[in-house]
Formats: sequence, structure tokens, C-alpha cells
Amino acid sequence: MRMLLDALAGLELLIKKDGHYLLTPVAERYLVRESPDYAGYIMESDSLWEAWSRLADCVRTGKPCQAVNQQQRAEEFFPVLVRGLHVTNREPARRLALVLAGDHSHGSQLRAVDVACGSGVWGIAVAETHPHAQVTAQDFPKVLELTRQYLRQHGVEDRYDFLPGDLKEVDFGENRYDVALLGNIVHSEGERASRQLFKRLARALRAGGRVAILDMLPSDDRSGPPFPLFFALNMLVNTDAGDTYTLAEYTDWLNDAGFAQVETADIGSHSPAIIATKN
Repeated sequence: MRMLLDALAGLELLIKKDGHYLLTPVAERYLVRESPDYAGYIMESDSLWEAWSRLADCVRTGKPCQAVNQQQRAEEFFPVLVRGLHVTNREPARRLALVLAGDHSHGSQLRAVDVACGSGVWGIAVAETHPHAQVTAQDFPKVLELTRQYLRQHGVEDRYDFLPGDLKEVDFGENRYDVALLGNIVHSEGERASRQLFKRLARALRAGGRVAILDMLPSDDRSGPPFPLFFALNMLVNTDAGDTYTLAEYTDWLNDAGFAQVETADIGSHSPAIIATKN
């Protein structure tokens, strides 16, 4: 036990003082199961450990160990993952919502669709920031069961409707939304599916509508930062076609889909948000 506690102190997850061990504020908030901000759910599963242990095989074959974006696996994997992501993405989501609400007065309605919404953290922030926002939550049916729990916790369920199904197949309609939210989605879908998704969302947005993309952005020459580069490997072992993409790539794909203006916004996350406006 002394060896374990000393190692945790070395990682600055514990404080060692006068022979006693104390939790750091970060550990107490995010790593204690009873805390409302507990973010350790994914570490209670062996799924990611098992996938990464087969990295060499994935590099040799170019094929993943598991495809977490396929419905059966997704409905097992994401309800665990998004519980922690809801905590880590709350503040970036609130900052993004303030950016997106800027063009809408408090007396006007804003219609948003939260694609592959998970816990709903990005759409919830829009609903809380804009009192007249109406949000469509889209995801696999079993994931939406978890989404509803978070909507009730935040008191916004009555401002929502639901679009169950695979994001590759659902009908988003035409000229329906002011904002489309893609919170950490593109990296799991791959270039081909993402380009098709951008075109479908362009049809679903009203004139001047915007798509907001939150994802890991490597530099254009893919020399850094480390997190997006390592996350690309995470996509190799866990998805059929996933990767991380540069701002230049996103700009090209969005322009091709009918978005004339592509900008970024600092929301205090690992990468800036990409916000593209429909022609």
C-alpha cells in the first residue's frame, strides 16, 4: 500500500505530508466516485486497455480491434464514456453556446440539432444559454436513454425533441435548423462519411445557419500538438475509418459542402471550435 500511495503522490494525485496521504483538490473532485463531478467511469472498463494492447496488429493490418461507432458496440461503449466527457466538456460547451447565441436576441427562437449527442452536453449548454432555444437530440436509441437523464438533471427536457438512429442514415430534413452541433464526432467517422454528413447538414440548415465542430486539431503538417496525434492512433484501434483532421482539411470539406465562411473560436478546450456558416 505504501508503494501504491507513493506512486500516486509522485503523479500528484495525492499529497504526502507528515506520513499521511491526502487527496489533491483535482483528485477529490474528479476521481472520487461519490463526487458529482466524477470522471473515472471509462477507467472502470477494460475496453480501451484491450484495444491499445493490440496496437501493433492494428498498424500492420490497418484494421481496428473494435468499431465503437457501429450501433451494437456504440450502445455499450458510449454510455460509459460520455459520463466522464459530460464533466470535462461542460465549461467549453457553455463558452461555445455564448458564441453561438451571439446572433440571436433573447426574443428570437434558435433551432439546434445535436448530432450523436451522447450526454447532450453541447446542446444542453445552448438550451441553458438561450431561453428560446429548441434542440433536437440525435443518437442511437439506447444512448438517447442516457441523454434524457442529463436533460432532466439540467431541467431542459421540455425544450427537446429526439431523432433516434445512425447519424449516417437519419433524415435531418431541409432548412430546419439555425445551428448543427458536432461535438467530438468527426474523428470517429472518417473523411468520406464526414464530407457526406457536412452536405446533409448544409441542407438541414437555414440560410446563414452554422455548424459548430469540436474535435482534436493537429497542425497542418501534423507535427503536433501531441494529443491530436495520439488520438489519431486511438481512432486506428477503435474505429473503421476514424482519424484526426487539420483545420485546412476541415475548411476544404466545409467549403465543398456549401459553407462559405469557416472560423475558429477559443472555448478553453484542447482545440478551438470550428464554426462554419452556410452560404
